[in-house]
Amino acid sequence: MVSEALPTGTVSNMPWRKAGVSHSNNEIYIDIVEEIDAIVDGTGNVISSDVSGSIQAQSHLSGVPDLLLTFKDPDIIDDCSFHPCVRYVRYDQDRVLSFVPPDGNFELMRYRVRSGVTQGFNPPVYCQPQLHYAEAKVGNSMDGRITVNVGARSISSLVFSSSRRGPLIVEDVAIVIPFPQNVRTVNLSANMGAVVYDEAGKVAKWVIGKLDEKMRPQLTGNMVLDGRRRPEENPPLTVTWKIPLASVSGLSVSGLSLTGERYKPYKGVRNITKSGRFQVRVTN
Repeated sequence: MVSEALPTGTVSNMPWRKAGVSHSNNEIYIDIVEEIDAIVDGTGNVISSDVSGSIQAQSHLSGVPDLLLTFKDPDIIDDCSFHPCVRYVRYDQDRVLSFVPPDGNFELMRYRVRSGVTQGFNPPVYCQPQLHYAEAKVGNSMDGRITVNVGARSISSLVFSSSRRGPLIVEDVAIVIPFPQNVRTVNLSANMGAVVYDEAGKVAKWVIGKLDEKMRPQLTGNMVLDGRRRPEENPPLTVTWKIPLASVSGLSVSGLSLTGERYKPYKGVRNITKSGRFQVRVTN
């Protein structure tokens, strides 16, 4: 039996929390953030994928609040690590998070999603890059052309929160496009967002911003390469994106309760899914 009582000396035994914390508004916010690492081929097939998550907290609670966070399906969680405030023995026995939080922002927990949960993962964003090379007619050089089509999928593997309203909106969408080192010049344009090319690093960044299912962003461009041989390989593109109120694993909170203090705090819990290392291979 694990004791629910605070340890003797309370705050003095908790180096993560200072004594005498006081707030006029007592509130705590919990974000379950899941990141997807994936390798996707040029036609949209997922070659490999892996999902990791973190629970980010923002606590503004007076006194010495003792919190209990419970999950609807804790079996989804694997390979955990915790903030020192978490009573690990309690989690090991009951799969709940019992803790006295630090004041302010902190990472409560990190985890990996159990293998098999995300099998057959279908990303919410597609990116279809194509590169074509053709020998130039004059000089010791080669011409190339690039096309990148991006879009949001109406059907994906994401689990959406019941509080979500309206159509799918993907936020913070950006594409990083590295070019072969023998590229001499590049001329790029996009029908949405803004694209900037770093000539020294041979890298373009296309910032789209918000993306919905009806948008059809496209980047096109021409390039000139030194030499008349095709590059042996094309570096993969990196895609970044974020979707609030969505989860890959379906992990959700079933309860967040407070003991040890008399006030009733405001509590906010939400899921966020975002790209981690999300790479797309280029099709010639």
